[in-house]
Amino acid sequence: MRGGRRVWCALAVMLAVVVVVVPVARAAPDSAASVAVPAVTKVTVVDPPADDRVLVEAGMRIRSELDAANLSNRAIACSAGVGSASCDATASAAAIALSRQDGLATIRVIATLPDGYELHRLIRVPAAAGGDDPSVLAMRAVELLRDIYLDVPRDFPHREAPKPAAPAPPAIQMEPPPVGPADHKALRMFLGAAVLGGRSGLGPAVAPVLGVALPLGRGLSLAGSASGPYGRLVGDEKTGSATTTQALAMVGGRYELELRGGISPFIVLATGVHYIRAEGTPALEKAPVAMSSSAIAPLFAFGAGVSVWFRRWLAATVQVEEFYTQPMTDIVISGMAVGRAGGPSLLAQIGLLVSLGER
Repeated sequence: MRGGRRVWCALAVMLAVVVVVVPVARAAPDSAASVAVPAVTKVTVVDPPADDRVLVEAGMRIRSELDAANLSNRAIACSAGVGSASCDATASAAAIALSRQDGLATIRVIATLPDGYELHRLIRVPAAAGGDDPSVLAMRAVELLRDIYLDVPRDFPHREAPKPAAPAPPAIQMEPPPVGPADHKALRMFLGAAVLGGRSGLGPAVAPVLGVALPLGRGLSLAGSASGPYGRLVGDEKTGSATTTQALAMVGGRYELELRGGISPFIVLATGVHYIRAEGTPALEKAPVAMSSSAIAPLFAFGAGVSVWFRRWLAATVQVEEFYTQPMTDIVISGMAVGRAGGPSLLAQIGLLVSLGER
């Protein structure tokens, strides 16, 4: 009987130990667990100034982020600011307030740690760093809170994806300036060779030509040229022969277009004088007599050409003109016309154009 009582006593003691030890083990805190925000209203979000649309929207986004992290939160109005006697933000574990100081968005976080220590964090967010973006302000506020309470998750389900970066501005390609002439008053000199051809037997003759052009602006230029002497033999065995000498002097206007690649086509209108002299001997069977005559007549010319600029100061130029004289000049030997000038005559020029001014 005594042995049975001892067994029952031992069982009763063991049962009492199990009943006491198991609840104690379940209630023991895990030393490795992170510090949690107190279970009371965890976070207070202070209402920002109602007239600041960016901060108001940022406050709403902060509450949405906290809801997504399962952190209880509330919104209160603190006219005197966080920490004042009229503001009960300290009744929560943490308070977040948005404001502007010196025009910069300011985030302030006040947290009460489990040991009663109060911690303040304040940052200013300039516009260049997202101070005018509600989503950026909300993210920065929650990051400050997470730095204090390690159990606030880093990733929130409702956090908006970052805005895509603004596309890079298109690259500006700097094209080299055209080689063609600049539109300013730089004196230009032309030196080349000219070919002059008449009618009715007055064939082409070659002579040097010298020209000058003064740009007036907008493609217009005042131009002048002189060429000669053009020497040519006219006539035949029946009529006799004569040597002709011609010279030209012209002044007029020129309009020029500047195209890509240094190509500048132009047109010319001019007036001036034409000089011609004929010397020869008629073919008469009896008493041949030497003859000599000359004439000067006004002329009117028009033509076109093109300049190709190889340098900003040097171009090759080709120009063709047709001119009429009044009156036309006929060369007559032995009563027969062996040539005609100015009815019309054709003048072709080729040479180099040099700009004497700074280009």
